[in-house]
Amino acid sequence: MKKLYLSVIFILLVTTLFAQSRTVELTHYLLPEFTPGTVIMKDRSQNFAVLNYNLLSEEMLFNQRGKILAIGADIIDSVDSVIIGERRFVVFNGKFIEVLMEGDKNLYAEYKCSLIMPGTPSAYGTTNETASTKAYSALYSGGMMYELKLPDGYKTRPYINYWIKQGYKMEKFVNIKQLSKILKAKDSNIKSYCRANKVDFKNPSTVRSLVDFLNQ
Repeated sequence: MKKLYLSVIFILLVTTLFAQSRTVELTHYLLPEFTPGTVIMKDRSQNFAVLNYNLLSEEMLFNQRGKILAIGADIIDSVDSVIIGERRFVVFNGKFIEVLMEGDKNLYAEYKCSLIMPGTPSAYGTTNETASTKAYSALYSGGMMYELKLPDGYKTRPYINYWIKQGYKMEKFVNIKQLSKILKAKDSNIKSYCRANKVDFKNPSTVRSLVDFLNQ
């Protein structure tokens, strides 16, 4: 019965592309617009959808006949992966993370977003916990978390947590020092590479190249 329920849900996902104006700035979404993709289930069935990842709710969303819905907790355990263009996402700790590299060491990107509510007198990254909680609560209660555009005054700060899998162990890093400790690499090697190749931890492709270099 559960498999039938899942199949019905995904059959309804998409037969027509989501007609969204490119002028809308999706500051709390990973992609600039909802994009055709494929949801691959663990039973290897494939379901086509128009998808995007919400950085605030940390959910993979799909557009079903003009209504934005989430691949929720009741379904996510049955999902093997999500393919959007050339990008692949897998489930980790109940969330979707992007696969950046596979091999002796697997590299993943976990996309998140900080939120600053209107009238908060502080810069990015310095809002207090109470203000942040109020901001999230306001968006959730008003159903605005899934809107394409946040209400006026709300600001976002996207950031990325990186994960490396070695054997069965997953380890998180967000900077060069933490990566160096995980890979037991010499600081001089990492620093010289970063200077020469302009490694930016906001740019997953440069982090992937750095990890690839350190694996050689």
